[in-house]
Formats: sequence, C-alpha cells, structure tokens
Amino acid sequence: MSGTSYLTVAGGGTANIHSGVLSIPSSLGTTVNSLLQTYLDGVSGSVGAATAGFENYNAVNGAIASVGGAGINFLEEITNTDSVGNTVSGAPLGGVVSVNPAATTLVVQAPGNLTISGSSSTSAAVFGSASNVAYSVSGGAGSIFAAGGNDSVYAKDAAETVTSAGNDTLTFASATTHNEVINAVGNATTRVYVGGADIATVTASDSSQASVVFLTNAGGSLDFINSSSKAQTIYSGSYTTAGGGSIYATNAVTAFGGSGGGFFVGGRGGFNLLNGGTGNSTLVGGGANDTLISGGVQNYLYTGVGAETLMGGGVSNVFQVGLENVGIGMTSAVGDLVSAGGSGAQDFLLGNLAATTLTGSTVTGASNVYDILGAVSTGSGLTTLGGSTLTITDFGASDHIYLIDNTGFGPNAPTFDTMQAALGGGGTNILLSDGTQITLKGVSTSNISVSGSGHVITLT
Repeated sequence: MSGTSYLTVAGGGTANIHSGVLSIPSSLGTTVNSLLQTYLDGVSGSVGAATAGFENYNAVNGAIASVGGAGINFLEEITNTDSVGNTVSGAPLGGVVSVNPAATTLVVQAPGNLTISGSSSTSAAVFGSASNVAYSVSGGAGSIFAAGGNDSVYAKDAAETVTSAGNDTLTFASATTHNEVINAVGNATTRVYVGGADIATVTASDSSQASVVFLTNAGGSLDFINSSSKAQTIYSGSYTTAGGGSIYATNAVTAFGGSGGGFFVGGRGGFNLLNGGTGNSTLVGGGANDTLISGGVQNYLYTGVGAETLMGGGVSNVFQVGLENVGIGMTSAVGDLVSAGGSGAQDFLLGNLAATTLTGSTVTGASNVYDILGAVSTGSGLTTLGGSTLTITDFGASDHIYLIDNTGFGPNAPTFDTMQAALGGGGTNILLSDGTQITLKGVSTSNISVSGSGHVITLT
C-alpha cells in the first residue's frame, strides 16, 4: 500500500472561513481513509448546520478566525490559509501552538514543522502528510491519525489510539494504567516508547516496520502482532544508573512475529510469550515462566532469568542457554526446558545450567550439536563456568557433544572424566572434569564414544 490520497473537511472556503473544503493529504490507505472520511463528513455537516463550532488558526501568521456553534463539538484547523480560504505563503511560525481547550476534533494541514500542545478534550486528531507535527497531550482519550509526515506524539496520562503512516515517534508515559493502541500501516516506520504503567497494543501491517522500547522502570505490558512482511523489533532491557547499577523494565511482552519475524526481547517481569512466527527471529527471554517459540529458516533463542521454555521449529536454531544476556549479564538456566524441532542444524550453546532438560530434533535431516562451555568471554572479561546439571533426551547417531571454552578446545575447556549407568536404568550419567553432570536419556554406556582428547562425545 502506497501513494497519497486526499481527505476533505469543512474549511478553506472562498466566501467565509468554513463554507469550502480543506484537502488533507493522507497515506493512511483505502480502508482507514474511508472510515476517517465518514467521520470528517459528519464533522463537516455539524459545522455547516451550526451545531458545531469552528476555528482556523493560520500557522504562517498566527491569525485566528472562528464561528460559533450551538453544540458541544468544536472543529479546530491549523492550516496555512486565511479566513477566506487563500493560501498564505511562508513557513509556519516558531513556538508552540496551543489547541483550543474546547476542540473535539483537530485537523492539521500546514506544510512544514509545527509544535502543538494538544487538549484533553480532543477525541480525534488528523495530521496531514505534508505536515511534520510534534504533538503533546496530557490526559483524556482519543484517536490520532498521523497520515504520513514525520510526526512525534508524547502522551502523558492519556489513552490514545494512534494510526501511523509516516516516519513517526510515539511516546507514552502514565503514572496509572492507560491503554495505548498503535497501528503502523502502509510503509510506516514507527518507533514506540512505552513508560510508566501503560499497556500497549501494537500492530504492524502492510509493509510497515515498528520498534517498541520500554523505558526505565516501565511496568506495563505489550501485545504485539506483526501482520507486516517486514521484521519488527521489541526491546525491553535495562538502563544503567549514575552509580553503575541497573534499572530494569519489569514488564511482560506477548509478541507474534508472523511471516516477517523480528528481534523480540521479553521483560524482566516474566511470563513473556515470544513467538517468532514463520519469519527468521531472534528471541531473548527476560524473566521466569517465559515461552519462546521460533519457526523461521534461521532462528536464535536466548534464555533470560528464571525457568523458561524454548521451542525451536522451522529449519535451523541456535539456543544460547545460561550465558550472557543483553542488559542482564551472565545468567543461569534453572529448570529450563529447551526443545528443538527444526529440520536443519540445531546448535545448543550451554553455560550455567541446573536441572535443565534439552531435547534434540528428530526431524529427518536434522542434526544436534551441544557445546558445553567451560569458560566464556563476557563484557567483564573471562568467566569460568562448570558444575552444571543437565539432561539430554533424543541423543541420536548424528548428534555431538563438544566440550569447549571461548577459544575452542582450549585450556579452560572441560573434558570427559567418568560415566556410569543412570540410577534406575534408562540412561547414562557422564561426569566432566569441571564437575558438570550430563544425563543422556535412553542411551547405554556401551553406546557412548569419547574422542578428541576427551572433548567430543558421540554414539558408537
């Protein structure tokens, strides 16, 4: 979906301020434009019948022209036209334009950059695609249609539904819970910042791209649906304080990547559901009780903090379990369940694990590689690992366990020590030189082969 259409509303008259028609360029698309035009037709009818007030603010020279109305509704237009509809040349004046407190509908059609302080009474605002609007509002609830310009919206303690068709930045911050709805459409590039206790629902459609970032101490939640063909981004991380500590966004994220996939980071509040869809995805857990699901051709899944479930489908998957997590540092996988079901290479990179169960893929053509690390390079230097406990199920003939460090089969890599039949039968327990204990379910000791100077474990 692309191209520019035109919405119309009362205004720009040649006889007086509201007798004509004001054209508003829009890249919102056919369906949204049609619904919005129906709404604007109703507003125009009320203005024409004198049941709604009307005001035109000329952003070029600051002149205001208005007519009264009998009802409670009020249309304000910020334009580059005068009281008889003539276009006034020149760029908009600097400074902040304050919306009339009575305005229930706001239309902005003045080419150039405008800074607008909104009204909590405004239930619908339309920003034409030729205008670049910096809009702020405190309180209230309404709908904002950013029709294709380079717009920014800052909503404080307000519940807003924003449809974005341009290169837009949307910031929401509320001390108490408010519901924010964002729809990125067309070829939009939409950046969403969520703070405070706000609950956000974000949908990307057509060929749009949306990125969502949770701000410092954000405690709300996010529902994200990718119906676009493009990859999307969700980042819910940590922020460094002046003293060097970290402040986390303790929110929860539910995301579906659709065919576009994306890069999704869960919140530290846990209970994140990150589904990469059928597109390539990178999924990063945040807190306990997360579920990460991939289904693309090439996927990357990272554990966060607490017990999590990782399921890799599609073709190839890389699982990073109990290692460094962006913004958190080194993590430990405690009671995690990690399962591969892809048809290609399944790579498990394993760090600090406790009572973690790993299940390899048995799909035809799949291979499973388990890299058990004795040391890794992190942001703080070399970190030595060891003493993990893990269980591997479905260990097959094409699978390998490699005992390595940050350099490969280096000086900090663990080696095979001993093995014995698991208590109760049905498997083998393997002890490594660093104290790590591996249980291979359904594998007898006679079927295990150790090679590579004690660094490689396979089946005979």
